Amino acid sequence: MFDALHINDLTLFRSSLIDSFNHIDHAFSTRLGGVSPELYTSLNLGMNVGDKDDNVIRNRDLFLKSINASQKQLACGVQVHGNRVQRVENPGLFDSTDGLITHTKNIILAIKTADCVPVLLYDPGHHVLAVVHAGWRSVKQGILPKSVNIMSSEYGAKPNEIYCAIGPSIRSCCYEVQRDVADQFPVDSIIRNNDRLFMDLVKVIKSQLRALGLLPENIDDSKYCTCCHDELFFSYRRDGAQSGRMMMAAVLH
Repeated sequence: MFDALHINDLTLFRSSLIDSFNHIDHAFSTRLGGVSPELYTSLNLGMNVGDKDDNVIRNRDLFLKSINASQKQLACGVQVHGNRVQRVENPGLFDSTDGLITHTKNIILAIKTADCVPVLLYDPGHHVLAVVHAGWRSVKQGILPKSVNIMSSEYGAKPNEIYCAIGPSIRSCCYEVQRDVADQFPVDSIIRNNDRLFMDLVKVIKSQLRALGLLPENIDDSKYCTCCHDELFFSYRRDGAQSGRMMMAAVLH
């Protein structure tokens, strides 16, 4: 279950499943509460989308304060819709990276989204955290199995003890795809509506995670569609190149 929180004029979401653990903070942003003007009203957290850098910096400060953190702790990937997963021991910007993993305290792992699926993975017993930017290309290239396998092989995590939060993203109601994309995914993840094809990417992600050994009861899904809820979320599919960006951030304590 996801809970909406209102902190310092921001509207954020958190997974109650992840919140049940004491040594991790996390948040999924919405578009509400920041300083960016139209077209990015108002909590745009993405650089290089047309918004002023000063606005983004101020927005990031506001957002990260919600998890009692600051930008000097931030670790982000330069997201390329690939399957590269980086181990993180220090803050910084990681080139060509869509997955980040750490067991180091006080480093904020963050990914930016505007429709792609933000996935948080956490093993409280081994205190290891991963965040994944899971668009269809990355999912097809196996970024989720890669992330879980690294958590397991290098940090001792056990898949049946990994907890997962799946944040707001485009859902099958809005995620129309062409035949060339649909043919790359299981038939049961594709919904046919007359001559149109729609993909349930979250269903693919959940199936992959269960196949890796995660327990269904340990997977928390927000169920929000970013494309449907224009009052809450940015959406590249809906708004095009001038869409702002949300952020999922998590930090170990």
